[in-house]
Amino acid sequence: MSPIIVSLAPVGAFAAVLAVATMVHASIADARSVPTQPATPRHQRLHRHRPPPTAEQWAALLDAVSAEVRTGSSLTVAHRHALTAHPWCDLPPTGHDDEHAALVRHTLHSIRTLGGPGAVGLDAAASLLRERAALRAEVAVHSAQARLSARVMTTVPVAFCAWSLASSASFRRAWLSPIGVVCAVCGGLCNLCGWWWMRYSIGRVER
Repeated sequence: MSPIIVSLAPVGAFAAVLAVATMVHASIADARSVPTQPATPRHQRLHRHRPPPTAEQWAALLDAVSAEVRTGSSLTVAHRHALTAHPWCDLPPTGHDDEHAALVRHTLHSIRTLGGPGAVGLDAAASLLRERAALRAEVAVHSAQARLSARVMTTVPVAFCAWSLASSASFRRAWLSPIGVVCAVCGGLCNLCGWWWMRYSIGRVER
């Protein structure tokens, strides 16, 4: 067997290992990542170890405000009292809102500015936030299935290749042949590209 073939043989194995290592590294990065949002120093001190409120939490805040407004309290007083029960739903500084905080801010501002039946507007905003939460939960379920399928389709060929290399002499001979090296490299690269494309597509849906 020529030295060139022997020197190229590890390339195929490296491509296969690279695909698995990249997938594992990305999974660890996803697990360690914490959603952040730009904020002023004061907001960072208040929310340094706290993720942004969810849509359900914002909806609960609006429900509390709406309930007190119905008893005759002003919107400002009701909002202040609701924050004592939901301190994690304090609005961030202007310009640092996510989509949920922006909806809450717009709702409160509209009621203060335009007047009218404030409880109705608060209830409508809370319903919209819960619809968003339900939609995100449904998307998360479907994307989890797609992500699992992508990992299985990426890992199984690599695992089968490694098992065949360890258990079959004829497979190792084919692997070390020129056409085997080319196929291994191309297969590893295609596997890695396919995994990246699935991850990219799923990530776009989750945004």
